[in-house]
Amino acid sequence: ARTLVLRTDPSRMSLKKNYLLAYNAALIFGWALVLTVAAKACITLGPKHVYENVEVMLLVAQTAAVMEVLHAMFGIARSPVLVTAMQVSSRLMVVWGVLYVAPPSRAAFLPLANVGGVDLGLGLPSLLFAWGVTEVVRYSYYFFKLLGTVPHAVTWMRYTFFIVLYPLGVASELFLTYSGFPHLVSTGALSYPMPNPYNISIHFPSIVVMFFLGYVPGFPMLYMYMVNQRKKVLAPKKAKRA
Repeated sequence: ARTLVLRTDPSRMSLKKNYLLAYNAALIFGWALVLTVAAKACITLGPKHVYENVEVMLLVAQTAAVMEVLHAMFGIARSPVLVTAMQVSSRLMVVWGVLYVAPPSRAAFLPLANVGGVDLGLGLPSLLFAWGVTEVVRYSYYFFKLLGTVPHAVTWMRYTFFIVLYPLGVASELFLTYSGFPHLVSTGALSYPMPNPYNISIHFPSIVVMFFLGYVPGFPMLYMYMVNQRKKVLAPKKAKRA
């Protein structure tokens, strides 16, 4: 009997690898740029002027993450589709459904502490710090993994920084959404009230509420997923028995 051997086209594999290398490199640069410009604007102009300086690059960098869902769906990258879709959709809701259409959210700030005369708390700067550092590290990890060797420091950062940055990011997302919610209600932004030719009603604030209620089961699930991944990746390897 003959054995059917499926061969992978080397040119196709090379094309996929080069595409993913370019994609990850572009987003490393994009998020590093968001971090740098946001930090400069925050220090020189103040937190209230951060959004106007990073808007375009933030929207582009975050919207580009939609490709990650497609990568997972079509097997271009080995990522869980559900987890990837949840992470990307929550980010898109914040940048397009809150920050883009509700200006009051951009300058909102909740002070939590004062260190050396500097107020620290939740707001757009904390959101961009959490997102930016996370994404620069994450895309760097993917980039080096494609090359075959990931520096230990990058691996450690990938599976350690999230312990603090993930809750900080989620807290910032929820606070900014809360701050922009009255504007969404009063202006009817992205809503489609009755009567209309299609005889349907869309109340965007209700969609936002239902979406972020999903954080209740979603956040613990995603956080524990990363905790378990950290144990697998960073756990000391057991010596093989002779």
